[in-house]
Amino acid sequence: MKMKCWTLASTVNYDHAFNSNEWFILISIAIGYSLLFILPKRFPTTYTFLFLFIGMNSGMVFDHTISIPPFDFYDVNDSSKFELFDFFSYIMYGPYGYFFFYIYDYLKLRRYRTMVYIIIWSITAMIVERVASNLGVFHYKAGYKFIYSFPFYFYVQSVTLVLFTFIMKKAPPNK
Repeated sequence: MKMKCWTLASTVNYDHAFNSNEWFILISIAIGYSLLFILPKRFPTTYTFLFLFIGMNSGMVFDHTISIPPFDFYDVNDSSKFELFDFFSYIMYGPYGYFFFYIYDYLKLRRYRTMVYIIIWSITAMIVERVASNLGVFHYKAGYKFIYSFPFYFYVQSVTLVLFTFIMKKAPPNK
């Protein structure tokens, strides 16, 4: 299904209705944060908030790094301008980041298994991105291809696991 696109004074509008992209974001937020409260507590509250923030910040930094000039490889949601649901999409990233750390800590992965874990999560991120783009959350442009996202996911997850390892070395002994 091809979406209608029109421009108004350099702003690209892909849609103007509340539909699949907004529902995807709201459902992702509802499921992600519900699981956060349902699952057994694994980290101190301050660490939980930190890991949620890392997830949100990672999405926001990379979205704003490659989706604005000079790169401008894609737009998020209904318009090329920043909108309320763009902000909600960053909140949506929080639980993904948290569960990335939660499962890693739970499985107590080390050495080569860490690399496999990062690859699995990068593939998972690609699947989620594909679904999101099919529902109108992402609109690729300027020759950007879906597969180009893999190195970004791999890099972000590698760096954040280094950060996680550093943080957990400083963590209090009882979680």
